[in-house]
Amino acid sequence: MKHASYIIKSSAIFTAAAPEPVSGAVVVAGNRILAVVPEEEIETYRSPDTTVIDAGSRLVMPGFNDAHMHFSLGAVQNDPDFCIFMVDCRSEAECVERVRIFAEEHPDNPWIYGWGWYCEMWENPSVPSRDSLDALGLDRPVCLSSFDLHTVWCNGEALKKMEITRHTPQPAGGLIARDEAGEPSGILKELPANKQMVDEVMNVPDLKATLLKSLAAFRALGITAIADVYPPGVTNPDVDRIFADMESKGELTCRVSWFPDMKDLDEAKRLRDAYHTDRLRVAGVKQILDGVVEAHTACMSAPYEDRADCCGEPMLSQEELNSYVLAAAREGFPGKLHTIGDKAVTMALDAYEHAGNVLGSRDLHHSIEHAETISSRDINRLADLNVLATVQPIHSALGMLAGGYQLCLGEERAQNTWPFREILDAGGRLAFSTDYPAAYSINPLWNVYSAVTRCEPDEGAPADGRSHTVTLAEALTAYTKSSAYAETFEDSLGTLEPGKLADIVIIDRNLFAIDPMEIRFAQVDLTMVDGEIRYERA
Repeated sequence: MKHASYIIKSSAIFTAAAPEPVSGAVVVAGNRILAVVPEEEIETYRSPDTTVIDAGSRLVMPGFNDAHMHFSLGAVQNDPDFCIFMVDCRSEAECVERVRIFAEEHPDNPWIYGWGWYCEMWENPSVPSRDSLDALGLDRPVCLSSFDLHTVWCNGEALKKMEITRHTPQPAGGLIARDEAGEPSGILKELPANKQMVDEVMNVPDLKATLLKSLAAFRALGITAIADVYPPGVTNPDVDRIFADMESKGELTCRVSWFPDMKDLDEAKRLRDAYHTDRLRVAGVKQILDGVVEAHTACMSAPYEDRADCCGEPMLSQEELNSYVLAAAREGFPGKLHTIGDKAVTMALDAYEHAGNVLGSRDLHHSIEHAETISSRDINRLADLNVLATVQPIHSALGMLAGGYQLCLGEERAQNTWPFREILDAGGRLAFSTDYPAAYSINPLWNVYSAVTRCEPDEGAPADGRSHTVTLAEALTAYTKSSAYAETFEDSLGTLEPGKLADIVIIDRNLFAIDPMEIRFAQVDLTMVDGEIRYERA
């Protein structure tokens, strides 16, 4: 009988292998789970060297696994010496004032960068322009990314630096907005229009130090694994070596599954060959197929309510998408396809179906990312095609409360956004994530709260669409077991079962025994990664 390094006792252990918590103990030996046993068997595994943690009635569960984020970008955008935080701004003028203050306090920053402006949430919603930024008289370029990271608002200096003029042609799949005189207005929508500028900004001088700050925050929130998806958001040429350095020094306290660019399979194969440990690995490839609802760039099957001339355009044709997905599948790479509009979802599922038919297999763990709007027919196709939906519950509450979805889609379509309940009822799988940094919060417990209540976490205000809620067990499963499945990591991660990696969190209360409205107040008391305690709340 192998003896335990840790025994974690609790009357509420959610293994994610079953829908209800059990009483007993999780037995850990080294970096693996040895057993989950009833209380009367605990002493069998105990030795003089065993550390016993009595969690009482607090919930013990697998570590949270965020199945879709842009880790490096999120770390940078939460570094106050690099980025201006604008999520809470309520007007164009307030954003501009923060730019002025930041410019004064950081005179050596070559670019002035900010993130989080969300004009639909402003007191007087209106699209901003370069004019207000130019009025500051700065001699440095200003680049401000929107909350959803699909739009850039910039000043004249930034346009000049990137040589964007009235004569610059419109890029396919993107938009350079222009004023009445035909001059660039300072709004650049989607990557084809703004990637060159963002790439210039995002070569971060000390990326490792910034990443380490985020890892500390992850530990306190119980995040023990993530899917780090393309685009990474930063352009440092040595990003992968920075991660490898952190892993070699024991600093990578979160498992990272990469999903690099689907269009660059040579690079994806290089990364897969170089990094394949249980801390740092390649799990698939990612491609963006459409934009976002608020910018009218999500690809819809019917026109927008407030733009009868617009359905949003896909960034690839069906033929191109089929080709990329099939080529990736031939190399053994599952796909993650950004699909927010219902037509984009259909295109993604058609591409996965095509690849499965050609190869004669549906074993790869493909997924659609976001899936904010999806037809009933496509909901039923998810299970048949073995395709997951990787979703962000906290977006559902905030998106509906902001009112932008009702305006853009009309009341009826807006009510049917983020149909989590319907996907599960049709036999589909949900994996939970935040899309960090395009997230109001990265806190998994707030995300779980939003999935279970369809309410906004800060104030508990209800959003529309509460018929789409899921149960607590379904939400926790989506954040653990299903996220591991989305990363083809389910043999080692996602449940508290013998042989699985010992990534475990203790919540400060039993979530199954409280009013769901109280979930938003819960906190993580302890985070264990690889059988080592990496965080304890004071």
